[in-house]
This record gives sequence, C-alpha cells and structure tokens, in this order.
Amino acid sequence: MNADQNRREFKFVLKPGLLDILRASVGEHLVPDRGAVDGYPVISEYFDSVDRNSYWQKVFGVPNRRRVRGRVYGRADGSIPPSTFIEVKHKLDGTTVKRRVTMNLEMLHKFSSGVLPETPLNPDEERVLAEVHDLVTGGETSPAVQIRYLRYAYDSGPEGLIRITFDTELSCRFRLIQLVPGDTDFELPLLEPGASIMEVKTIGPVPTWFRSIIGKYGLVPSGFSKYSASLELYEHNKTTTNTQIPTP
Repeated sequence: MNADQNRREFKFVLKPGLLDILRASVGEHLVPDRGAVDGYPVISEYFDSVDRNSYWQKVFGVPNRRRVRGRVYGRADGSIPPSTFIEVKHKLDGTTVKRRVTMNLEMLHKFSSGVLPETPLNPDEERVLAEVHDLVTGGETSPAVQIRYLRYAYDSGPEGLIRITFDTELSCRFRLIQLVPGDTDFELPLLEPGASIMEVKTIGPVPTWFRSIIGKYGLVPSGFSKYSASLELYEHNKTTTNTQIPTP
C-alpha cells in the first residue's frame, strides 16, 4: 500500500503479551515491510501552534484537519537505510491521506528551525511544500514534541489493500533536538511496559481473516493518538513525575 493512497485507519491498544501473538497471526497473511522482520525505529517531530490548535481539532473531532510532521525511518547501522521526509497527514470525514516531500537529514534539521527546503522538486512535491508552507507559516506552527517507537509493519504490497503495523516502546521528549536515525534518547513513556499499538490501514472492507483475529482476541478499536497522548500525559500536567501511563 502506498503512503499517498486514501484509506481508512483504525487502531487497537494491545495489552502486554499480545504483540508477538498477533504479529505471528498477521504474518500468516502478510509479509514484513522492507523485509524488516525484527522491526525498525520511527522518529517523528510533530508541529503545532502555541495554543495547540491541531491537538484541539483532534479532541473536538473536526472532520477536516491536517497535521505537519517531520519523520525519519531507518536504523543507525544502515541495515535499513534512513528515509527522511516532511509529511502532511490529512483526515477528512474518516479517510486519511498522507502527502510527503522527501529530503535529507540536513534539510529536515533546517525545516525544524523554520527554514523551508529549497531544492528541485517535481510538481507534486511543489504542491505539498506549498501546503506545508501554508500550515507552518500561515498557521504559526513549530515543533511541539518528538516521538519514537519501534515498528513492525506488514503489507499486502503496492497493489494491495491492507497494511497492518505494530508500534511498541512508545516514548516522547520535549527536548527538541536534531532527529537522527535510530536515536533512543527518549525518556517519557506513552504506554505501560509491554503494551503496543496495532494500526490497520485499509482500502475497502477489512479481510475476513483479520476480522477473525480481532474476534478471537476480543479486540476493540481505540482512538489512541501518539501526539495527543504526549501532550495529555506530560505537557498538560506540567510534570514528568507521578504520571499515570495508559493501560490497554
């Protein structure tokens, strides 16, 4: 499944002990993305306004909303080459589409400092960058929090209709430092130890085999947002101690 395809997304918060069981079940039907059987780290930097307009749009369920983030895939040892881009995540009436501009790490670092990249772009990337400029400059947004997790991804391929990811070791930081592949310097957990997030992206109906899995384990979709959880756990409380970590 391509990132720029319109799709439905829904998530499940998994209790400790379910991750490996569900990965094995999904692995009977889908193949690991990028050949990364043992997963790969994802590091993101979320942008928002000073009054957290993007967050409140999520809270109030605004049907047409967009969020900007910088993102780095890949491992520090290069076994999975770094992939770096700026992304607009757009939700419209329950459908999600992502629009991206690929760049190198130096360009991403400049973008985090408020400098939009100046590089030859194809027409599609130019349109995305113009949209980013409108959201960042016009909306007066800047980096708000950085989030890291380990992802196991299973995909039905470029022509397929479903993608399932498992995110574990979720953590965040409000120290806005340069993003680098494989960085583990994140001190604030977003879930209890061993818990994880399963996210399903689908075009069209959910396959019967997956419906059987969620029925077998009694799984119920949840509206968990990594960005919202970061703010609610730490920024809103103005403390990093005695904070209750969500349990599935």
